[in-house]
Amino acid sequence: METTNLNNTLLALLLALKDSETPLSDTEQSDLSHAAEQLSANPNNPKAWEILIEPRLLVMIQANEPLNQRFQAAKSQLDNLGDTIPLNLLPSEAELEQALPKQKPQPITRAIPQVSSSDLRSNEITNMAIRVMATPNPSETAKKLSSFEQFQQFLNQNLAQK
Repeated sequence: METTNLNNTLLALLLALKDSETPLSDTEQSDLSHAAEQLSANPNNPKAWEILIEPRLLVMIQANEPLNQRFQAAKSQLDNLGDTIPLNLLPSEAELEQALPKQKPQPITRAIPQVSSSDLRSNEITNMAIRVMATPNPSETAKKLSSFEQFQQFLNQNLAQK
């Protein structure tokens, strides 16, 4: 799996959700929840992302014109960055915990995969996206993540310097 593409797509989606002024339809929220389930079930399966998850996400995004415009703008900025995403500007675990709706904890047991250190960076972004997309209202959850403001400022500054 090309980690940069996965990260950029998920981050662009989260940024687009954060900036979205129109609430998502029930179908769109269901699509995001389904994508989160698939990402969670296939965390290290590049084929699942490339064949199953990403195409369905892109169809959902493209069908929502305002969301698609924001997504494309953010994706373009992220693609210009390459793989130099400053993880310190992304929401922390504590901020995610505050923004996510309170739910009964569901224990999940998974085998510990053999991963390289480069995969760990990818998983941080993927895990954040899964948690936001799985909420009942992903747009509202993304808006609560104030770190995204700093991240967007960084993207805009980076774009202005090029």
